Amino acid sequence: MKMNELLLRTAFACMSCDGSIAKEEVDLIKQMSEEKHLFGDVDIDKELEILVKEIKQNGKAFLKKFLIDLNETHLSEEQELKIADVAVQTIRADKKIDYNEIKFFKIIRSNLKIVSDEILLKNIDGIDENYLAQDICSDYLQIYEDYFGSIILSNIENPKVSTAF
Repeated sequence: MKMNELLLRTAFACMSCDGSIAKEEVDLIKQMSEEKHLFGDVDIDKELEILVKEIKQNGKAFLKKFLIDLNETHLSEEQELKIADVAVQTIRADKKIDYNEIKFFKIIRSNLKIVSDEILLKNIDGIDENYLAQDICSDYLQIYEDYFGSIILSNIENPKVSTAF
Protein backbone atom coordinates (compact mmCIF):
# COMPACT_ATOMS: atom_id res chain seq x y z
CA MET A 1 0.00 0.00 0.00
CA LYS A 2 1.31 3.45 -0.89
CA MET A 3 2.09 5.80 1.98
CA ASN A 4 -0.42 8.44 0.77
CA GLU A 5 -3.21 5.86 0.75
CA LEU A 6 -2.19 4.51 4.16
CA LEU A 7 -2.24 8.05 5.59
CA LEU A 8 -5.73 8.69 4.19
CA ARG A 9 -7.00 5.36 5.52
CA THR A 10 -5.41 6.19 8.89
CA ALA A 11 -7.19 9.53 9.01
CA PHE A 12 -10.49 7.98 7.94
CA ALA A 13 -10.19 5.08 10.39
CA CYS A 14 -9.52 7.51 13.24
CA MET A 15 -12.33 9.76 12.06
CA SER A 16 -14.83 6.90 12.11
CA CYS A 17 -13.50 4.76 14.97
CA ASP A 18 -15.86 6.35 17.51
CA GLY A 19 -18.90 5.44 15.41
CA SER A 20 -19.56 8.85 13.90
CA ILE A 21 -17.93 11.35 11.58
CA ALA A 22 -17.73 14.96 12.73
CA LYS A 23 -17.61 17.95 10.39
CA GLU A 24 -14.38 19.11 12.06
CA GLU A 25 -12.72 15.80 11.22
CA VAL A 26 -13.74 16.10 7.57
CA ASP A 27 -12.49 19.69 7.53
CA LEU A 28 -9.13 18.59 8.94
CA ILE A 29 -8.72 15.85 6.34
CA LYS A 30 -9.54 18.32 3.56
CA GLN A 31 -7.05 20.80 5.01
CA MET A 32 -4.34 18.11 5.22
CA SER A 33 -5.07 17.21 1.61
CA GLU A 34 -5.10 20.76 0.25
CA GLU A 35 -2.36 22.42 2.28
CA LYS A 36 0.07 19.57 2.83
CA HIS A 37 -0.84 17.30 -0.10
CA LEU A 38 -0.62 14.53 2.48
CA PHE A 39 -2.77 12.07 0.57
CA GLY A 40 -1.30 12.61 -2.87
CA ASP A 41 -3.21 13.81 -5.89
CA VAL A 42 -6.70 12.53 -5.08
CA ASP A 43 -10.18 13.97 -5.19
CA ILE A 44 -10.66 13.98 -1.42
CA ASP A 45 -14.46 14.33 -1.59
CA LYS A 46 -14.70 11.32 -3.88
CA GLU A 47 -12.28 9.29 -1.74
CA LEU A 48 -14.20 10.08 1.44
CA GLU A 49 -17.44 9.03 -0.26
CA ILE A 50 -15.85 5.71 -1.23
CA LEU A 51 -14.49 5.17 2.27
CA VAL A 52 -17.86 5.94 3.89
CA LYS A 53 -19.52 3.44 1.57
CA GLU A 54 -16.86 0.82 2.44
CA ILE A 55 -17.26 1.25 6.20
CA LYS A 56 -21.05 1.21 5.95
CA GLN A 57 -20.87 -2.06 3.99
CA ASN A 58 -18.11 -3.74 6.00
CA GLY A 59 -18.40 -2.16 9.46
CA LYS A 60 -15.76 -3.38 11.90
CA ALA A 61 -14.15 -5.50 9.16
CA PHE A 62 -13.11 -2.23 7.47
CA LEU A 63 -11.20 -1.11 10.56
CA LYS A 64 -9.71 -4.56 11.09
CA LYS A 65 -8.47 -4.63 7.48
CA PHE A 66 -6.90 -1.20 7.97
CA LEU A 67 -5.04 -2.51 11.04
CA ILE A 68 -3.85 -5.58 9.13
CA ASP A 69 -2.64 -3.40 6.26
CA LEU A 70 -0.84 -1.11 8.71
CA ASN A 71 0.80 -4.07 10.42
CA GLU A 72 1.94 -5.58 7.12
CA THR A 73 3.39 -2.35 5.70
CA HIS A 74 7.11 -1.84 6.29
CA LEU A 75 7.54 1.74 7.42
CA SER A 76 10.48 3.92 8.37
CA GLU A 77 10.54 5.75 11.70
CA GLU A 78 9.57 8.96 9.88
CA GLN A 79 6.60 7.25 8.23
CA GLU A 80 5.46 5.75 11.54
CA LEU A 81 5.68 9.18 13.12
CA LYS A 82 3.55 10.61 10.27
CA ILE A 83 0.94 7.84 10.75
CA ALA A 84 0.75 8.53 14.49
CA ASP A 85 0.55 12.30 13.92
CA VAL A 86 -2.30 12.00 11.41
CA ALA A 87 -4.11 9.64 13.80
CA VAL A 88 -3.80 11.96 16.81
CA GLN A 89 -4.69 15.12 14.88
CA THR A 90 -7.78 13.44 13.43
CA ILE A 91 -8.88 12.13 16.83
CA ARG A 92 -8.46 15.60 18.34
CA ALA A 93 -10.16 17.48 15.47
CA ASP A 94 -13.68 17.55 16.92
CA LYS A 95 -12.42 18.44 20.43
CA LYS A 96 -14.31 15.42 21.83
CA ILE A 97 -11.98 12.56 22.61
CA ASP A 98 -13.92 9.38 23.25
CA TYR A 99 -12.12 6.59 25.09
CA ASN A 100 -12.78 4.29 22.10
CA GLU A 101 -10.62 6.66 20.06
CA ILE A 102 -7.80 6.34 22.59
CA LYS A 103 -8.14 2.54 22.54
CA PHE A 104 -8.07 2.58 18.73
CA PHE A 105 -4.94 4.73 18.78
CA LYS A 106 -3.31 2.26 21.18
CA ILE A 107 -4.02 -0.50 18.67
CA ILE A 108 -2.46 1.64 15.92
CA ARG A 109 0.49 2.38 18.21
CA SER A 110 1.08 -1.32 18.80
CA ASN A 111 1.55 -1.70 15.02
CA LEU A 112 4.25 0.98 14.87
CA LYS A 113 7.37 -1.01 15.54
CA ILE A 114 10.20 1.50 15.18
CA VAL A 115 9.19 4.88 16.60
CA SER A 116 9.58 5.29 20.37
CA ASP A 117 7.07 6.79 22.78
CA GLU A 118 9.60 9.54 23.53
CA ILE A 119 9.78 10.53 19.84
CA LEU A 120 5.97 10.53 19.63
CA LEU A 121 5.63 12.73 22.72
CA LYS A 122 8.31 15.11 21.48
CA ASN A 123 7.02 15.46 17.90
CA ILE A 124 3.23 15.15 17.92
CA ASP A 125 1.22 18.18 18.91
CA GLY A 126 -1.49 17.29 21.42
CA ILE A 127 -0.39 13.77 22.25
CA ASP A 128 -0.06 12.95 25.92
CA GLU A 129 0.51 9.97 28.19
CA ASN A 130 -3.15 8.89 27.85
CA TYR A 131 -2.45 7.84 24.26
CA LEU A 132 0.57 5.79 25.29
CA ALA A 133 -0.10 4.61 28.85
CA GLN A 134 -0.65 0.94 29.43
CA ASP A 135 -4.34 0.17 29.33
CA ILE A 136 -6.30 -1.72 31.95
CA CYS A 137 -6.30 -4.43 29.31
CA SER A 138 -2.57 -4.81 29.13
CA ASP A 139 -1.90 -6.69 25.93
CA TYR A 140 -2.69 -5.99 22.32
CA LEU A 141 -5.22 -8.80 21.95
CA GLN A 142 -7.20 -7.64 24.99
CA ILE A 143 -7.27 -4.01 23.80
CA TYR A 144 -8.22 -5.17 20.29
CA GLU A 145 -11.07 -7.38 21.57
CA ASP A 146 -12.23 -4.70 24.03
CA TYR A 147 -12.34 -2.03 21.33
CA PHE A 148 -14.07 -4.15 18.68
CA GLY A 149 -16.45 -5.58 21.28
CA SER A 150 -17.68 -2.15 22.33
CA ILE A 151 -17.71 0.05 19.22
CA ILE A 152 -20.88 0.52 17.17
CA LEU A 153 -20.44 1.78 13.62
CA SER A 154 -24.04 1.76 12.43
CA ASN A 155 -24.39 5.54 12.94
CA ILE A 156 -21.85 6.52 10.30
CA GLU A 157 -23.30 8.77 7.66
CA ASN A 158 -21.81 10.47 4.65
CA PRO A 159 -20.60 13.84 5.97
CA LYS A 160 -22.08 16.02 3.22
CA VAL A 161 -22.30 19.52 4.59
CA SER A 162 -21.92 21.95 1.63
CA THR A 163 -19.06 22.54 -0.68
CA ALA A 164 -16.81 23.80 2.08
CA PHE A 165 -17.89 20.99 4.41
